Amino acid sequence: MSRVAHLVGRFFGSLHPRALDAETLASLQRTLEPGELHVWEGLGRADRAESVTVAARLDAALVGTPFAADSTWTAAALLHDVGKQASAYGPIGRSIATMVAAVVGGETARGWAGATSGVRGRMGRYAAHDEVGAELLEMAGARPAVVAWAGAHHRAERWDSTGIPLQVCRELARADGEPVP
Repeated sequence: MSRVAHLVGRFFGSLHPRALDAETLASLQRTLEPGELHVWEGLGRADRAESVTVAARLDAALVGTPFAADSTWTAAALLHDVGKQASAYGPIGRSIATMVAAVVGGETARGWAGATSGVRGRMGRYAAHDEVGAELLEMAGARPAVVAWAGAHHRAERWDSTGIPLQVCRELARADGEPVP
């Protein structure tokens, strides 16, 4: 049930997202490398606000750990959902795509990502936003761990292959409201 509550909260939060202040934007510019910032800037207002919230939760969770001083993890939190921009869906379209993926199966929906146009292609790109995001970040020259987290953030079975410490993977997932194995 917590996954449903998370998605409902994201939906309503995306209807009237808060604007980011100048201090937050300056902090982003210090944290993200130029290519990473360019990809992040492609996000819509709601996704930008959500990414900042996820990063703040992560930073708070890592206080007092050996990982707290590494901006790579904050960047991974900020950029994990950048692939969503490829679908060009707003809140309603995303809700429909999520429901369709639940009905047909996530892997089937992901398979549609290769379609060059049409509704299936857009839904597929949304369902595969983790892989799409990893590709965008890699092309932009993002840090390898940032690319790895974008590609693995919804798939705990891939965490071991990312090279990211398991404690950081768990905290990244928690910060995003994802279930943690």
